[in-house]
Amino acid sequence: MKNNIGNKNTKHGIWNALRTGVFGALLTVLLVSAWTLAQAASEQSGVSPEQQKRIEALKAKGLEASLTLLPVRLGGRYWERVNEFVGGLFEEQGVKNVTLGKTEFNPGDKIDMKQLVDSLNKFIKMNPITTDYALYTEYNSAGADKLDEFRAVVVDKAGALVWADRQTPEDEAFKRLQAENAMAMSSLLVERLSPLWGLNEQTRKAAKPGKIAAIMAARSGVPPESETAPMPGRQKEMKQAMPKAILVVFSPRVRVADKAAEAAGAADLAKAINEAGLCKAAPAKQSLLLKASQEEPNEMKVMWDLAREFRDYVKKNPTDADYVLYADYRFNPQHWQAGFVHLIVCDRKGEWVLAELTNSDHLDYQSIKPTSKEDCDKLLVKRLKSCLK
Repeated sequence: MKNNIGNKNTKHGIWNALRTGVFGALLTVLLVSAWTLAQAASEQSGVSPEQQKRIEALKAKGLEASLTLLPVRLGGRYWERVNEFVGGLFEEQGVKNVTLGKTEFNPGDKIDMKQLVDSLNKFIKMNPITTDYALYTEYNSAGADKLDEFRAVVVDKAGALVWADRQTPEDEAFKRLQAENAMAMSSLLVERLSPLWGLNEQTRKAAKPGKIAAIMAARSGVPPESETAPMPGRQKEMKQAMPKAILVVFSPRVRVADKAAEAAGAADLAKAINEAGLCKAAPAKQSLLLKASQEEPNEMKVMWDLAREFRDYVKKNPTDADYVLYADYRFNPQHWQAGFVHLIVCDRKGEWVLAELTNSDHLDYQSIKPTSKEDCDKLLVKRLKSCLK
């Protein structure tokens, strides 16, 4: 499926995982190399006998120990998507019962770790959890673009301290993972906690999707496998049909910065496709402006919602062509990184052949730096050519 919905020429940005709902593969790479070092990382000085007993009790439960993730505090604010991200990562590494807490814990600013632990103890007593343990995490910044502090505390359901940790750029684990952003800090968090839950390569391989994975899948808008599985075969058929196949190109939906989206002319795009020798492209006789929202922060969902709408349109309005194409552009003339190009191709039956998402985290996008409709046309042709090679 990677040829249909991905971009093989990708350099993942830190926030692209949250932007598109894709996060597992990159974090797995970060974590696999860390497990051998995690045991030493979990050892803490100044642990009382009572706390050590609680640590051993958690280790004994291992993957069966249920966990509530209190909302993650990032730069002084609470981010639901970051909490989902962390929860999904715990599930992906094998933790079986992860719950996303809804009540925000605000310990205040500029407090030390002891004050943080004491405050969390009081919070849990006033806001009981239903799981065995609760985890509070915050990623802090001194004001620069990069995050420079990670603090995390695990307590049991009575609010008693089990584990606490603070990492900064002076610490080796922080340096090794270059934990200066939310994604890398989340990786560092799970690395530091791995020995407590017994996480390793084997638990990752045996892990099954859980509640958080279901939430993220629904949010991503990605269709069920039954709908996407046939796409590689259709893509292969389209490649074989080139360059004689007829492709009808609908008016691209174009949005400049925060202005309303408009239907642009399709003639220039069809001409560029023909000049590239890909197929026999012709502009559609009628203009089309699809209504799927562009406001959703998850770009993957934006693309798939558009793909569904276009598929439905094609099925209701058959076109005398082998394939039909719809493009969705968003760009900012002053800021090339703030935009995307989405490409949807259906066959004459209205079935998906291609669904392509390209943004500033992709090398093709970076090579063109689109700030105009013409740039977006150029990028789309480049991506279409790559799909049909």
